[in-house]
Amino acid sequence: MGPQKSQKLNDGGIGGLAHTHTTSHTSTANHRRSDGGSNLPMPKPQPLPEKETSPTYPVEALGPILGEAAHALAYHVQAPVGLAAQSVLAASALVAQGYIDVERGRIGRGPVSLFCLSVAESGDRKSSVDKLALKPIRDFEAARREHLKEDLLQYKSSMTAWELRRESVIKSAKPKSDKVLMNEADEAQLAQELTSLETEKPTPPPRSPITFSEPTPEAIWRHYQQGLPSAGLFSDEGVQFFNGHGMTNEARGRMIGCISQLWDGSTLQRTRAAEGESGELDNRRLSTHLMVQPVVSSEVLSDPLLLGQGFLARFLVCHEDSLAGSRFLQGRDSNLGPMEDPAINKYWQRLNELLNAPQNIDEETGGLALQAYPISGAAYEKWAVLHDGIEAQLSPDSGRFGDIKGFASKAAENAARIAAVLAFIEGSTITPDIIQRAGTLIAYYLESMAIRTGDAAHDKGDIEARDLLTQINRLGGSLEASSFKSLPRQFRSAKHTRQLLKRLTEDRHLLVTNIGPAGKPSAWEIPKC
Repeated sequence: MGPQKSQKLNDGGIGGLAHTHTTSHTSTANHRRSDGGSNLPMPKPQPLPEKETSPTYPVEALGPILGEAAHALAYHVQAPVGLAAQSVLAASALVAQGYIDVERGRIGRGPVSLFCLSVAESGDRKSSVDKLALKPIRDFEAARREHLKEDLLQYKSSMTAWELRRESVIKSAKPKSDKVLMNEADEAQLAQELTSLETEKPTPPPRSPITFSEPTPEAIWRHYQQGLPSAGLFSDEGVQFFNGHGMTNEARGRMIGCISQLWDGSTLQRTRAAEGESGELDNRRLSTHLMVQPVVSSEVLSDPLLLGQGFLARFLVCHEDSLAGSRFLQGRDSNLGPMEDPAINKYWQRLNELLNAPQNIDEETGGLALQAYPISGAAYEKWAVLHDGIEAQLSPDSGRFGDIKGFASKAAENAARIAAVLAFIEGSTITPDIIQRAGTLIAYYLESMAIRTGDAAHDKGDIEARDLLTQINRLGGSLEASSFKSLPRQFRSAKHTRQLLKRLTEDRHLLVTNIGPAGKPSAWEIPKC
């Protein structure tokens, strides 16, 4: 791919960014006669920021299992399809990461873990989608919990008996009188008995969950010590993570470092003064799906620390428009739900099958012994084209992705991970077609991020004025003050909306067509020419 901004990336719909224009406020009085007529042509309006159309999530690229499941989930829940797609992709990455790594030719080998961030309004049914997408994982956790129940009861009994035995050894070794000191021989004998006893201390059974939603760095470390080496950070209320104990001012640096290391596949290291609290953990894996509301995402995606440390650059971000107001029930079969849908059941069955296959775990380290899924031959050549196409767009001056360099720099690796996950779920090797599909998906994430970053660079007033003008167009090109309450929520404040209308009038996007009794404009219209 060349550096031209108009060129598409892997059919992902990559276009040029909107241009920012400076708006000056000049009166229209000099262009109209006092009697309301005009002998001069109306000057062109001052330009407002252009609104780029966000791409549609390319759900078909997820393939016959995940794509069809996402379509079906979105239909039954009546949620944005991108939200359903994120949920099934993240769940599948959690499953796949416990069995495979992806090998990118001779460049390197690493995890297939994915970090997903989904942005949706309150009421957009995030929880309902996520619950259905994670059903195989919740079933697996429940089965583990039931299986380990007897082991836990046995452990508690054995631990009580061991503690009593230890107290008895210490008690029997104590001198009969408080005035008599223990001699060196007795001390050595007690130390030897306690050391021997320590080797017999019961070991707790492994933790049954493989997911958590609001961890601290210490809790993540303990989870990998006491649970399976493959885990997921999943929450349909992601604000609990970003505002939780693990992201306090004291802990957030450690948390960011810990989670970033897990995405990279690096060794987790921990140094503490307390005995048994230090060590290293190799070959642990973490996938993430956090769902947040727009107000939270705005804060998160502009956080200097999260951006500066490259934490957010690892995420695949999806923000789709709400379906509220269009989720009608008439005409739908009330007897058919997700439980009866063959596409959803096929997805559930495949994830259940994979989850219940034994993981290869190194008995000495407790880490995963993973199978390599190679990108080679024609598939590698296709991935290299994708990689180079993204790289060509990273120029800060003319590149499409210059403003999102952190995200784009990890895009090719994320595409490789997506390809490996798709291949694993579908029972395939990584083929050129799967690389093509992964490229289409990563193009969506890049293009969406580029558009939202470009929009965020504009003045808030410019964006609001543009959106209000769009609403007036939808109303037929005119607006009356009495209709303010029929506008979207952000324009229902008369004071705020009048400020925007004044700006649009001064910049010649609107004409005042009527003045109310108080001398205030009461009607506006878009000029016909």
